[in-house]
Parts: sequence; C-alpha cells; structure tokens
Amino acid sequence: MPSEDQPLIEERAVVDAPLSALPRRTLTIALWVLPFVALANVGALVWSLGGVNLSYRIVEPHLIMLAMALIFVPMLTNSVRLVLWSRFFGLDLGFRRALKVTTGTMVANSVTPSATGGMPIKLAFLIGAGVETRRALALISFQTVEDALVLFSLVGITLGVTGFALFDFLGQDPELVARFDTTVRSISMVVVWTLVGLAVLGLVVAAGLLGGRVRTFASKASRAVKRWVAGVLGDWGEAARRGKWVAVVNVMLALFQWCVRFSIAGLVLAAFGVEWRPALYWLLQYLVQSISSIVPTPGGAGGAEAGFLLLFAPFVDPDALVPAMSTWRLIFFFLPLTGAALIFFLLNRKPRAAADAVASAANAPETARLPQPAE
Repeated sequence: MPSEDQPLIEERAVVDAPLSALPRRTLTIALWVLPFVALANVGALVWSLGGVNLSYRIVEPHLIMLAMALIFVPMLTNSVRLVLWSRFFGLDLGFRRALKVTTGTMVANSVTPSATGGMPIKLAFLIGAGVETRRALALISFQTVEDALVLFSLVGITLGVTGFALFDFLGQDPELVARFDTTVRSISMVVVWTLVGLAVLGLVVAAGLLGGRVRTFASKASRAVKRWVAGVLGDWGEAARRGKWVAVVNVMLALFQWCVRFSIAGLVLAAFGVEWRPALYWLLQYLVQSISSIVPTPGGAGGAEAGFLLLFAPFVDPDALVPAMSTWRLIFFFLPLTGAALIFFLLNRKPRAAADAVASAANAPETARLPQPAE
C-alpha cells in the first residue's frame, strides 16, 4: 500500500533526477573544452609579446604573484558563506562539502554562457551534497541577494570616485553607445518573447493539447515549485527574525570577495607599468565580466577578451594592453578554474576510495572476515 509521502517523493524525483545528472555531464564537457580555450589564450599572449620575453614587460612581478594568490579568495569566501547559512538552518553541510559545491559549480558552469555560477548547476551540486531542494534554493537566493546588494553598491561608489569617467568615454563614441543600446534592446526582446512563449506553452499544457502524460508531469512540477516557493519564503522569514548577524557577516564577506575579484585587472596592469587607478579598473573589469556572461561561448571566450580590449583601450598604453589582457585572462579565469578542478578531484577521491574499500570488504570471503585463533 503506498504511503502518504509517496506523491511528494514522486514530485521531488520528477525535478531532482535531471538536476542530479547535470553536474556529471557539464563536468565532462568542461574537461574536454577548456584546455583548448586555455591554449588559445596562451597563443594570444605569445603572439602579443612578439618574441619579447615576458619578464622584460612585467616591471612589478610581485603584483602578478599577489593577483595569483588573491584570485582564490572568492572560492573560499563563497564556501564560508554557504557554511554560515547552512549552520543557521541546521544543515549538515561542512566546509568540505561547501568547497566541493563551489569548485564543482565553477568547473561545470565554465562551459555555459554565465561562467560566474548558474543557479541550476549550483542547485544540482547542493542536492548532490544532501541538501533538500527547498533549502538549496533558499541558500542560493540568500547569496544572490547579498551579491546584488554588494555589487550595485560598489558600482555606484566606483562611478562616483572616478567622476563618471566611463560615461565621458562612452559619450565620445556614439557608435559604441548605439551598439550598446541595440544589444540591450535585443536582450530585452529575447526576455519578453521567452516569457510570452512560456506563458503560451503553459496554457497549451494546461489545456491538455500535448497529451495526458505531459499534463501530469507539468502538474507535479508545478506543485513542487509552489511548495519550494512557500518554503523559501518561510526561510527568508526565519532569517529576518533571528539571522541578522549571519546576514551582516555574509554581506561583509561578499564585499571582500567582490572587491578582490574585480581588482585583479588593476593589479595585472600595474605589474606591466600602467598607472593603477583602482576604482576605474574595478568598474571596467565588472563591465567586462558582465559582457562575457552573455556571450554564448564556453566561459565567455572571445567576449571577455574583446570587452577587455574595448573598455581598457582608452586608459592603457597600447603596447601593454594585449599582453596584459592575456595575462589577466589566464589569472582571472583559467588559474582558479584549474585549482577548482584539482580541489574537486581531490575531494571526490577520498570518499570514492573509502567506498571501494567498503565494497571490497563486503565481497571478501566469509572466512577472511572471521577472527583467526592466536598461535
């Protein structure tokens, strides 16, 4: 006789099953695609040097080393932020599992248009770490709001500090402004028509025009989504009542994280002897990352490089621009990605070895497991 929880289990399986398979597939694609993209960036760096030794171009090598160390800060702070909210809700997600979620998301999401961490992939990794879907959605929503609050604040501050120099630059190039306006309009139209298409599809499914099985699947998924939304709102209410200090600490961590992340370009340019303008270069790198996130290539390849050259060109010596761009791309994207892949592999290796040992012990002959008499 089926239990009362059987419909709930079935609804959860309807949505969780595809998500569970997502990390494995995207990780496989990432491990195949990313080496080729990295080699292309190395090739661009070698070409830009024109046979000149890189050490002759870099006048402050210690800044390159500092950038290479700081680029791993976001990986650690993201994991700590996950741990803090998880402990607040009494979840069994320690730092090791949180780091596994963070590094796995970085590697898997590097082959999608948004290489900063897409929600479906992160949701899949949290579910794989044993977090209930509703709680996983709540954790992601907390981090999303914290990041948005910090980033919009920093953008406003950097715009003010730089005296709106970026707007002056954009105003000098009407063609660039026109292309930007066209891009924004195109993205807006895509979003609008996508929403319209989803609404029409929902009406068609609700009317049963695609068949009973599709209608049943959609009904189960709809009930699951409503339940998740209600649960996430409840988690937000609980956080508002007694989680204010956790939120403050996480916002401070997010502030440190994003200050460091988008300061890498400034450090690299300073290493090449370019005058360091922290606020302006932070703002420009944020815009470069925003551009690359909508480019439909693995890790925003092509879009990040083009955006860097376009936005930094008015403020950087042309001789240093291309080698600095290639160095920045290798440090900002491929170095932490390589570290994330290595950490993720090591975090998965130990449990797998333990599982193999348990399986070997279970399959061993019964006599081998019996205690032997002393001689």
